Order: sequence, then C-alpha cells, then structure tokens
Amino acid sequence: MNNIHFENISILIIEDDPGDYGLIKAHVQLAGLVSDAGKTSLVWAKTLISGMAAALCNKPDILLLDLSLPDSAGIATVLAARAALHDVPIVVLSGHDDNALAIASLKAGAQDYLVKGHFEHDALGRAVRYALVRGALEQELERKNYELRMLNDSKLQDLAVANDILSQIMRSDGLRDPQIRYFLRPAELFSGDLIAASRDAQGDLRVMLADVTGHGLQAGLFLQRTFRIFYAMVKKGFRTGAIVAEINQAMLEMSSPERFIAAAVVHISSDGSVIEIWNGGIPTAIYVQTNGELHSFHSNYLPLGILGMDDFVADTEIYHALPGALLICSDGLTEAENMQGVRFGEERLENLLRNLPHGLIFDQILSELEAHLGDAVPHDDLSMVFARCGA
Repeated sequence: MNNIHFENISILIIEDDPGDYGLIKAHVQLAGLVSDAGKTSLVWAKTLISGMAAALCNKPDILLLDLSLPDSAGIATVLAARAALHDVPIVVLSGHDDNALAIASLKAGAQDYLVKGHFEHDALGRAVRYALVRGALEQELERKNYELRMLNDSKLQDLAVANDILSQIMRSDGLRDPQIRYFLRPAELFSGDLIAASRDAQGDLRVMLADVTGHGLQAGLFLQRTFRIFYAMVKKGFRTGAIVAEINQAMLEMSSPERFIAAAVVHISSDGSVIEIWNGGIPTAIYVQTNGELHSFHSNYLPLGILGMDDFVADTEIYHALPGALLICSDGLTEAENMQGVRFGEERLENLLRNLPHGLIFDQILSELEAHLGDAVPHDDLSMVFARCGA
C-alpha cells in the first residue's frame, strides 16, 4: 500500500450553506490537512449533482458530505454518493445529532459521521485521516483479493489440465471391458483412488483397486506410478504376487512414512472359474454366487509402501468360483457418512449382494449410496468395481 501524504490530497466538500462551508474549510486547515508546502485541493459544490460532476472531472481522495442538500436529503444522499464514487471515503457532516441517522449513514457506506457545531478541527482531522487510511486499506485488500482470484483461477486451470492428462493416462480399454462396471467419485479435483483393468495375453482379466492415503494432486501422482507398473507388468504376463511386490518397492522408494497405498489386485481366469486376489488394506472384497452365497476376501496384509521387501508378503488367495460376481470397494465408500454421521457400512453392501439379482446389484448400490448421503459431502474418494465371473 502506498503511503498517504495528508497534505497532498483532494477534498470534495458538498455543502449548500456558504457559512457552513467556511467553517468546514477552516477546520480542514486547522487540522493540518492543508499546508503551504502541500498540494491539498479543496473543491466546493453546493448540490449533489454538481458535486458528482466535479468528481468526474477530478476524482477526490475524500468526500465531506452534508445530508441536507437542495437536490437530495438523508440516507439517499449517502447511497447516491457511494454508488457514484465507489471507493472514495465519505465523511458525513450532518446538522442532525441523531444516532439512528448516524448508524444508517455508516451502513449506507460512510466511513464516519460528525455533527456540525459539535466537533473541533482535531476531530475532523482524525475522521479524515482514518477514512483515508481505511479506504486505502480496503483498496489494497480488494487488489490482493483480485490477485488471489486471478492466481486461483490460473491454478485451477492448470489443475484441470493436469487432471485431464492424468485421466487420459489412467483411462484404458480395460475399464470398458464388458465383464466389469466401476464407479469413481473424487473428494477433490484429483482422486486418491484408482481403478485399473486389463486383459493379459491369455485373455484373463486383471483388476486393481488402489486407495492412496489422502487425496488431491499429490495422491494422484502417486497413483499414476502405481497405474503404470500394473499395466506394464500385466502386459508382460507377471503374476499378481510379483505385481504387488513391485508396486510396494516403488512406493518405498518414492514415498514418505505417511504415504501408503491400500490395494486389492485381482486375477480372474478367462472362464471365470478361478479368482486370485491379494488384499492389503482394502475393505473385504466379496464374491457373490448366483445362488446368493457369499465368499469374503479379507484384508490379510498391510497396505503397500509400509513394509520393506524382507517383511513384505506377496502371497495370494486362490478361490475356485461358481458363476457369480466380485465386488471390491474403497473404505471411502463403506465409511461414507450421511448428515447424521451414520456410515454406509459393509453390512449394507453384503445385504444388497445377498438379496439382489446380479443384474441389479451395481445400480442399486449406487442408488442406495446417493440416498444415504443425501446432502452430505463425502470427505474421502468413493470407488467400487464389480466384475462378473463365469456364465
């Protein structure tokens, strides 16, 4: 903020009474706002219209305003002056000692309210100086806010571009596989959850659902590397255990102790009869047979990026499946709270899986989730993948 030189200001006085104008001018001079060395200018107008015309020709630094003018009176005078002069500070000089009028004047945009005949020059000097400083501070604040808005808009544009790039990278033909359906709802611009799917050379379906601690851009960048490892190793035919071991090592190399990835990595044979799964930190994955029987794949391991390779276990669980479907979701979905603080819960998911035909399960879960949340805003990313197996 530029320093204010009180002897180099332009003061507009709108006062229809010559006697009152003379007193105001004297007070301004006695208050030290005018000096021989200074360049303070006093502009006098007798009506609101002529005052606004003068302000258009030479914008004043401050306005000393009478409320009883030939062409305007009362609060309407303040409102009109504020609308025309925008950020110019206004000090009301009124002939009425009226608290209600004073409060109304301040609410209408005046910085101060003085009663004629009841103030000395030092009071006027303080009022003018305070109004100028406050006005300058308000202008500086508005300028800073404008700069922040521009910076924020620019960053949002950059983030939107980066998000689009990440979305393109993380989008694959595998996610359009007719055997799977998936849902991903970020809590922020960038999701901390990832769903990846791909067929290997034998036609087997590989699926990964990963949930990195936190969300936003940094979480998205961690998942980007996880994504690349998964697709590259599936393409080369690596088994599930080798994939999770490689991702774990990559996370140890790039991560901090506070950053790790809960993940479920799944291998479904091309005929859907065999499911292999590694679950580290993801809520229980559930396989539902067409007859309604459920099989649970619990989280038996810590998330990726916590244990060193000497302690890390990449063993997988093998399940020989009858026709059915596999549901995997992040804890953001099971822990999603409504306005009353009630979680969606794993039990609700199990009930839906057990009691609904396969063709309705995915859509009904989403419908139940939206109904559960209502107006509540999820605090974590929500993700789910539903894979059909067998005939």
